[in-house]
Amino acid sequence: MSFSIGSFNYRALVEKIQTPFYVYDSEKIISQYQTLLKALGRKIQIRFAIKANSNLSILRLIHEQGGGVEVVSGGELLRALKAKIPTNRIVFSGIGKTEEEIRFAINTSIEQLSVESLEELKKVKEIAEELQKEIPICLRINPNIEAKTHVKITTGTSENKFGIPLSQIEEASKLITKSAYLTYLGLSVHIGSQIQSVEPYQQMFRVIKEIAQNLKTKGYSFKRLDLGGGFSVPYSTDELPFDLTAYAKALKEELGDLDYELVIEPGRYLVAEAGVLLTKILYVKRTPNRTFVIIDAGMNDMMRPALYDAKHPIIACETGINSTGKELMDIVGPVCESSDCFSKQVLLPKNLQPGDILAITHTGAYGASLSSTYNSRALIPELLVDKDKLFLIRERIDPEHLLTFEIPRCLT
Repeated sequence: MSFSIGSFNYRALVEKIQTPFYVYDSEKIISQYQTLLKALGRKIQIRFAIKANSNLSILRLIHEQGGGVEVVSGGELLRALKAKIPTNRIVFSGIGKTEEEIRFAINTSIEQLSVESLEELKKVKEIAEELQKEIPICLRINPNIEAKTHVKITTGTSENKFGIPLSQIEEASKLITKSAYLTYLGLSVHIGSQIQSVEPYQQMFRVIKEIAQNLKTKGYSFKRLDLGGGFSVPYSTDELPFDLTAYAKALKEELGDLDYELVIEPGRYLVAEAGVLLTKILYVKRTPNRTFVIIDAGMNDMMRPALYDAKHPIIACETGINSTGKELMDIVGPVCESSDCFSKQVLLPKNLQPGDILAITHTGAYGASLSSTYNSRALIPELLVDKDKLFLIRERIDPEHLLTFEIPRCLT
């Protein structure tokens, strides 16, 4: 049986759309969402981290399940609004919000603005008072906890740029209460991404509980704890799925006796396994040292291997060619960088030929959202399989179109 996504065989997809392209399975996203609710309880509020996959159709699908979103830029806030996400389900995070983005957030009356420094809080206070509009504030704390994940996606230690140091939380709390236009909604925390162990979360729960109780004894009142996301996804058979049962147990043990509404911000967990990058083999190049399979997808289309040394499963879509024995091969793209390599020394069928299709799986998160037009390459299409229907949810954006933005205009 050949490779399929949802109810669609890969051949049906490549006949309609030129490779490379992303395709997502809506049923998998819904299943992941419902798994979270079942494990953590329906009272927990889910705010999907848009940066994982910002396609409007994906955002609408999350909204249909009852979730909201977490954004980290004015552009992502615009996407959330275009996707008809209710403003009372939008969290705005990020350490470098511009004045324009802060005004946009306040004027939009979003649910939560997560503030990451005293300096930012002072700017938010100034703008809110100028506009004479209230904005709910969560203080994002930096708990100085090592999440035991890749160094480039850990965010909760004192060496990271994210969050307010614990020593400054009380000063920030005072700033909020001194303004008639800042509402103290709660505390926020996010310690990293692709976290495999529950232990760092349990440490984080204890820290945020201690801070919340300490602030309460000093007269500060708020109602929310935003616990961030970061649940790992297994990218290979060697990795175990994230233990949601253990996470739920730790959550109950550490925070179950507190009267706060709880929010989580999963991104990768909801969409990673739902996505596949389909790509065509251009050449099979054999040298004395290596066999290179050169594909039409490049690092500009999927940055994770080049950025994080990430390894994604790669599958030959036609199962008939898998019966001829296997060979170690390097799967590489056409971009003029040595880092344009999807996998080294992976076992694939010996008789792979130009024109054969490979599936790079688990690419629903940080695939299309990290893509670029480096080497003047196109932004590739995105498709969505929804039961027995197939939707094109992003057109290919060709270099010809991009050139229309490069017409000189005199500004003086």
